[in-house]
Amino acid sequence: MRRIIIRVSTVAALTALMGMGAVGLGAGPVQAAGNKPLPVPGVPETLASGLLSPLSLTLGSSQSVYFTQNFAGSLDKLDAKGAVSTVYQASVPGHEVGAVSSRFGRTYFAENAGAGEDPAPNIGIIKSITSAGKVRSIADVAQYEATHNPDASVTYGFRDLDAACLQQIPDTLPGSYTGVTDSHPYATEPGLFEIYVADAGGNDIVAVNQFTGRVRTVAVLPPSITHVTAALAASFGLPDCAAGHDYYFEPVPTDIRWGRDGWLYVSTLPGGPEGAALGARGSVYKVSPWFSTVRLVASGLVSPTGLAVSRSGDIYVAELFGGQISVIPRGTSTAQPFLAVPLPADVAIRGGTLYATVNALPGDGTPPAGQIIKVPLNTGDENYPSMNQYDD
Repeated sequence: MRRIIIRVSTVAALTALMGMGAVGLGAGPVQAAGNKPLPVPGVPETLASGLLSPLSLTLGSSQSVYFTQNFAGSLDKLDAKGAVSTVYQASVPGHEVGAVSSRFGRTYFAENAGAGEDPAPNIGIIKSITSAGKVRSIADVAQYEATHNPDASVTYGFRDLDAACLQQIPDTLPGSYTGVTDSHPYATEPGLFEIYVADAGGNDIVAVNQFTGRVRTVAVLPPSITHVTAALAASFGLPDCAAGHDYYFEPVPTDIRWGRDGWLYVSTLPGGPEGAALGARGSVYKVSPWFSTVRLVASGLVSPTGLAVSRSGDIYVAELFGGQISVIPRGTSTAQPFLAVPLPADVAIRGGTLYATVNALPGDGTPPAGQIIKVPLNTGDENYPSMNQYDD
């Protein structure tokens, strides 16, 4: 219930539930702030296919794309000619590689193991690699989590049930607990001196000084709150005494990107079951990189696992199990459908083009079918100054 770790064995059922096939377009345009229309996206073009769990991507120089195949433990590069090459392989077989980002000719990523698998050793090493292939380990945010546990004082589960009622809560659902020690760096975003990390296990944003390796807490994200009705209690096997109370699920940050306003934009899963029973509970927040301030931007998303902010300030969100890429137009707080695609995991923007990983999770017994696609946005972003050194 608590972690971003996605088990391959569950994916086939989720894919069947979605009932989606090849890449398709959204139904029509949406309206941005001030009634400015966002046009229907252009025709998607597939750049790479046959990928195993491409859960993270970033844009490099010379029209290149870096992406991770998390379950395969590899960081790969797609060049402008369409050739794919592996630039880093996990140092230990079975380790996950993910959380890729780029800045100033250097690519950052995370090598993970043991998240949510106590007592297995938990590592979350933030690394960098140069264009020449030189790899450097910068810091282990799992070690920081083990010694600091930033959400240790946060109470999850029920906060106001009496002891008698808590004893009736099924073992499958933690009745009440405080933040535990766990780390799974799932996304990175470099600044001038620090690398900002969305830690899906720690429920927080931390910053790593890329020169000294010092780690600090930027912000602990707010819990995802679900009001337990009588019907909901019955459907989940909860006692009658739980009805009418709120359940505080852990937040699970999945991506982090700079916005035009100097804030960090973060997508979060709700930390509980993804499905119709509890509704669309994923969110996007904006986080001050220095003052621990967290503000809600939009909610009502289905498993948001990746986001990108366009030059004009629109936010594009990959809703993994929602089967679509949505857009939150600048100045609004409501996500609207933009592009229907199967199992989108991450998005990135270069100028007026959106890049995305789709079909990102394999089904049981099926060969890898992950893809990288690009889609013209045609939103007028070419009229805005570049936010990305690689907008070429």
